[in-house]
Amino acid sequence: MIKYRENQTDIFLVDLRDLISSKVEFLSGKFSILFDSFDILGLYVYDSFSLECYYDIRKIGGSFLVKLNIRSSIPVFCDICGEEFNYHFSLDVEEIFTEYFEYKKNFHDMYYFIFNGYELDVGKICIDNFISNLPIKFENGCKNKS
Repeated sequence: MIKYRENQTDIFLVDLRDLISSKVEFLSGKFSILFDSFDILGLYVYDSFSLECYYDIRKIGGSFLVKLNIRSSIPVFCDICGEEFNYHFSLDVEEIFTEYFEYKKNFHDMYYFIFNGYELDVGKICIDNFISNLPIKFENGCKNKS
């Protein structure tokens, strides 16, 4: 279940209690986040856009494997010629959240994150990964390349 609480910095919380108590095998869902042209500093868009995020959370021992698929069609300006076009963003993410951090050599390509409690903010995970994986420049196969 996703909850939104006013007056807090949480974005989209998923309650993990059913997963912790083994009542369910996994939790999955989808949510959207709407951005207007002024929401992300440094990303110059000509219109609002939404970020679609599909998530799947599974309990693995005392940890939680979070898989995300993040998609969007972002209305941007070409950094070369300045024309408008839609940049199609798609990203698959896997992260492990645990209450106890322990480095394991066989998981060198996975990321471990520590959290406390029974809730996980998948909205923050989605936005952090979206922003950190945006390209430095946007180009639409522009013929004006030098």
